[in-house]
Amino acid sequence: MDYLNYGKQVQQKPQGFGQEKVQLTSDDFSFGDLNHQTPQPQVASQTKDELIQLFPTPVLICPCPFEYGVELEWINKQPNKKRNEAALNRQSEDTFILDNPEMSRVREFIEFKLKEFVSNVMGSDDEMVITQSWLNRSGKGESHHEHKHPNSMISGVWYPQIHEKLPPIEFKNEKQRDISLSINQYNHFNGGTFMLPMKKGELVLFPSNLFHSVPPNQSDEERISLSFNTWVKGNLGNERTLTYLPLERCV
Repeated sequence: MDYLNYGKQVQQKPQGFGQEKVQLTSDDFSFGDLNHQTPQPQVASQTKDELIQLFPTPVLICPCPFEYGVELEWINKQPNKKRNEAALNRQSEDTFILDNPEMSRVREFIEFKLKEFVSNVMGSDDEMVITQSWLNRSGKGESHHEHKHPNSMISGVWYPQIHEKLPPIEFKNEKQRDISLSINQYNHFNGGTFMLPMKKGELVLFPSNLFHSVPPNQSDEERISLSFNTWVKGNLGNERTLTYLPLERCV
C-alpha cells in the first residue's frame, strides 16, 4: 500500500449520504432472544496481517568514499579543551572545525550527504548549512553524557578514528512509556535504547532532537569523532501554510 498517498485514494461518500430520512417501526426495537449464543465468525486461515511503522525516526549511515590520512594527521594536532566534567570527555578548542581548509574534503562529503538526506529522506528542497562543528575525544574511562542538540535541525557525527572495540553511539527512545510489558526479545518497537556501532570513516545523520550518548571507553585507544549542527538557509516555512518565518526580521 502507498501510505504516503493513502489520503488521496480514500473513496468519497455517495452523494446525499447521511441525509436520507428513515421511518422507524416497533420491529426496529425488537432484539429477539438475548440469551441466544451467536456463533463466532471463523477466522480465515490465509488471513495475512500487516505491520507498519508510524512516524519512524530517520538515521542515515554513510561510508566515507576516500582515504583521509592527511585529514586525520591534522585532526590529531588540534588542541583540546580540558575535560568537561559534565560531558566526561574532551572537545576541540575550535568549534568551527569544518571551516578550516584542511577539512574541505570532509566538509564537501558531509554537505553532499546532508543534501541527499534532506531531499530523499525528508522530502524537502530546503538548503541546509553547517553552523558549528567540533571534535570529540574519549580516552580510556571517558564517556559522553546523554544530550540532544538545541538550535539545530539535523545533526551528524563523522568518525575518523573508531572500530568495533570502541564504544558505539547510543540513541534513546523518548516515546517509551513509564509502564511496559515484560519483554522477552527486544526490537525496534519495544526498545528504550539503541546501540549503533560505527565503522572508521562513517558518517551518521539524525534529527537534532534525538537524545544520544556514548558509553565509557574501555579501550586504551582513543575514540575520535567530529560532530556538527545545521540550520536552514534563508527563511523558514511559507506564507500559504501560515508557517512563514522571515529571519531577516529577527536580526
